[in-house]
Amino acid sequence: MTSDYGDDNIRVLEGLEAVRVRPGMYIGNTSATGLHHLVYEVADNSIDEALAGHCKNIDISINANGSITVIDDGRGIPAGINPQTGKSTIETVLTVLHAGGKFGDGGYTVSGGLHGVGISVVNALSAHVEVKVWRNQKIHTQRFEKGIAVSGLEIVPSPEDRTGTTVTFLPDTEIFKEGIVFDFDTLAVRFKQLAYLNAGLRISFSDYRLEILESDQPKVENYFYEGGIKEYIAYLNVDKQPLHEEVIYIQSEKNKVQVEVALQWCVDAYTDNILGFANNIQTKEGGTHLDGLKVVLTRTMNAIGRKRNKLKEGDSNLGGENIREGLTAIVSVKVPNPEFEGQTKTKLGNSEVRGIVDSIVSEALTEYLEFRPNIADAILEKALQAFNAAEAARRARELVRRKSVLESSTLPGKLADCSSKDPSESEIFIVEGDSAGGCFAGDTLVSLADGRNLSFKEIFSEQQAGKEHFCYTIRQNGTVGIERILHPRITKHQAQVVKVTLDNGEQIICTPDHRFMLRNGSYKPAADLTSADSLMPLYRKLSDKKEPNITIDGYEMVWNPKSDSWLFTHMLSDWYNCWQGIYQKTDGSHRHHLDFNKLNNNPTNLQRMSPEEHLQIHQQHLTKTLHRPDVIEKCRQVRQSVEFRQAMSERMTQPATRQMLSEQAIAQWQNPEYKADMGNKWQNFYALTPQYRQDNAARLNLAQQNYWQDESNRQKQSERTSSYFIEHPEVRLKMSIQAQQQWEDPQLLNWRKQKTQQQWTPEFRASRKAALHQTYYQKTLKVLKDIEQSHGLVDLNAYCKYRVETRDKSLLKFETFCDRYFDGSTEQALEAVAQYNHRVVSVEPMSECFDVYDIEVPHTHNFALASGVFVHNSAKQGRDRRFQAILPLRGKILNIEKTDDSKIYKNTEIQALITALGLGVRGEEFNAKQLRYHRICLMTDADVDGAHIRTLLLTFFYRYQRALIEEGYIYIACPPLYKLERGRNHYYCYSERELQRKIAEFPSNANYTIQRFKGLGEMMPKQLWETTMDRETRTLKRVEIQDAAEADRIFTILMGDRVAPRREFIETYGPKLNLMDLDI
Repeated sequence: MTSDYGDDNIRVLEGLEAVRVRPGMYIGNTSATGLHHLVYEVADNSIDEALAGHCKNIDISINANGSITVIDDGRGIPAGINPQTGKSTIETVLTVLHAGGKFGDGGYTVSGGLHGVGISVVNALSAHVEVKVWRNQKIHTQRFEKGIAVSGLEIVPSPEDRTGTTVTFLPDTEIFKEGIVFDFDTLAVRFKQLAYLNAGLRISFSDYRLEILESDQPKVENYFYEGGIKEYIAYLNVDKQPLHEEVIYIQSEKNKVQVEVALQWCVDAYTDNILGFANNIQTKEGGTHLDGLKVVLTRTMNAIGRKRNKLKEGDSNLGGENIREGLTAIVSVKVPNPEFEGQTKTKLGNSEVRGIVDSIVSEALTEYLEFRPNIADAILEKALQAFNAAEAARRARELVRRKSVLESSTLPGKLADCSSKDPSESEIFIVEGDSAGGCFAGDTLVSLADGRNLSFKEIFSEQQAGKEHFCYTIRQNGTVGIERILHPRITKHQAQVVKVTLDNGEQIICTPDHRFMLRNGSYKPAADLTSADSLMPLYRKLSDKKEPNITIDGYEMVWNPKSDSWLFTHMLSDWYNCWQGIYQKTDGSHRHHLDFNKLNNNPTNLQRMSPEEHLQIHQQHLTKTLHRPDVIEKCRQVRQSVEFRQAMSERMTQPATRQMLSEQAIAQWQNPEYKADMGNKWQNFYALTPQYRQDNAARLNLAQQNYWQDESNRQKQSERTSSYFIEHPEVRLKMSIQAQQQWEDPQLLNWRKQKTQQQWTPEFRASRKAALHQTYYQKTLKVLKDIEQSHGLVDLNAYCKYRVETRDKSLLKFETFCDRYFDGSTEQALEAVAQYNHRVVSVEPMSECFDVYDIEVPHTHNFALASGVFVHNSAKQGRDRRFQAILPLRGKILNIEKTDDSKIYKNTEIQALITALGLGVRGEEFNAKQLRYHRICLMTDADVDGAHIRTLLLTFFYRYQRALIEEGYIYIACPPLYKLERGRNHYYCYSERELQRKIAEFPSNANYTIQRFKGLGEMMPKQLWETTMDRETRTLKRVEIQDAAEADRIFTILMGDRVAPRREFIETYGPKLNLMDLDI
């Protein structure tokens, strides 16, 4: 920042430079709204010609290159020399602000677009504009780029006798950085409106972007309505039941202001839908013409109500919202000198228009209803019903408020709120059900790494006291692991639950939507579980030295489903500590339990140290606890027993003892004299004993083979290699370049070819075949488990019979199964079958409601219950707790199409929504200062149910909280539909077209997988954050009033009482339905 401020700091913007520097001042913004506004500006100029009676046809097209062309058959822009600028009039109106034919007399009586303001702004914000004018039997053409004329006015004779103007423009990507792709439907809504507002005008709209259309034919729509706004009312109410068939139509002119009004009330509508237009431009923010209409409707209907004795003496007047309930209305005014608020013209400000609309409508409507008393009575009856319903809603609201005060609870219990209290930075995601995951009854036990099973309530209490907890989890590679437990909490009070009974007799009480992990690593909601589902099991036991390869007693072991083998729990915690950087592997080879409790395997209770340090710690411990005289004598007797001597003899042959002796020998070898002496003796022995040399080589080779056959050793080496290259990218690049250079050598290529031929020996082929047969393992194991489930034991005769009947060659003989995978051990094979999975016996809904709890498990997002199964944790972690809140709505919210206000307000889900946001029931109490979040995001599943719930919510906001939409607080989250994985890379695709486009970039022989996200619950929290909730990368769609109005229209079709519109909708769109969108 500089402190100097002088004459040189003043900048004078010339020509259209001001428009390019501050485009928002002229078109509102440079997002999609501003982009489409350019088209409206050009089209409005053609509409002005129609208003003046000189234009009957307008053709608008989106060209193949994304540009826009607007053609009309009006008089054409004047093409002579403008006396003020000395340039052609075409160049003047395209390059000079406020140069047009509508500022003085004789050009246009009324207008919306302004030649020289709207068209010059379009010119300034476009990469190029080409104007062609047919006038005086000549064609006048000129081209502009970024607001500057790049060619002179070219004039040639016209071969046809016509007039009109053609404007083609391509928006400038330097201005519209979000893209310049026009939305056909958005533009079509506007053009259809213009056709309705100008009876007898024909508008043709075409789209030639065949790639976007995915068609070989352009999309063309024609709009022509002789009935004008009366037809518009009929279109808006096509799916509703009119209270009176005839549309009330009023048209008149006063003080050169033309007023056109169409009104129709509907039986099955409970909100008003009033559209205002000034000089053909929709005034979304209202204005004096709408104010005048609302005032005159209230006054006139109250006067007629008292005149017809519908309102008694002493009765309050009906409110404007009561009279307008169910009303669809259009008010269109043509004003000679309109006063719009801003160039985007969203609000009319002419004060005289209010009185003109009032007087014209008052006289005409009173006369109309006096001659049609049956229509007047029907409208008044509906208004009285609305008044009574509003009073009932007010009483219900007050009752709820009093109840809230007495209960001292202002926010719904299931709201996971954010920590920020600043609404401008806070946002709430409204999700269906607990898309973020269900919850458990508070007494449900969780298996902990410290050897205990604690309930959710106990975990909550201990963490409140500052304690830490660790649980068992399934890592992303399928192996069992240890993870920290975070944020235990009550997620909902008095929730509806189900009881899941397992085949081991354990019972789990949880919400129906909580997801259980299946044996294949996928998840399934509790309510959908069946006896055919294999659940991911948790098995624990204490180590016993009597078992093969076990050298320590009494340590906890856990079953690893990935390798079907037992792992020591303290080794899992040790891996966690190394991964988290708590300590390094180089700190020592021994793991010490700090509290001397070998069953407490919390990572915080482990420490690595050298064998010497470990032995010293235990020796110090022994001096304090075990060196009493009686203990010393007991130990002496034990050491003298035959059993002890035999055990010691056996121990000397065990690997652990051999390791200890080896370490002692290593220490001896630190002595140079000893080392030299032993070296000489060894060389003599090795040279004189050939049989030993041969046996030693065989043992080393076998040991190496056994080591690399262990999958965990291969996995560790893979992780070490991957980590090294990640930490040293320069080495990876160097080796890659070196390898490329080496493989350019023809001799090396020929050598590799020969080696490959040598490698494919019969032995290698057999080895490869055996590796492929690993896929048979899971199938064989599963069928053996099924046999055990159905027969109560592993009946090998039944298994053999099943193999014969199914003729499934992938099922191995039991003997082959034992030999191949368990070194011929039948016992180990049967143990693998026993530990394979848990089964579900039943899932029963419970009449009793429970307070339910949940926890969060970072990185893996699953944990084990003490009942022996793994479940998903809450995905509410997929958010930024500082600014983002989650409000789950259970089931589909109330069908507000057939429900009065009082029932709506009593609905539990609606109450939770209103209370969480800080709203009033019908928006009459709306105050932006009371709103708790300035982004209200609807985040529903990408399936039919999700679309239905989104429509319900949009309809609710449109009918009862319209101010939220009008002021831009409502958004729709855009989660991806697909995850495309190829190798180590993955891509999220948000549409079928985007998916196919990405696949087309792959080689034809590429291998890839596609995951379809039908629901948010199928996404891991990290995925949900990356794709949908991270402010840096997500896409949100702001809902505008026309979006909500369309949702309201579709909702009325599908949920209303009239069958014909619903049948027509289904017959029209049913054949276009994608079966992938259905939950089948």
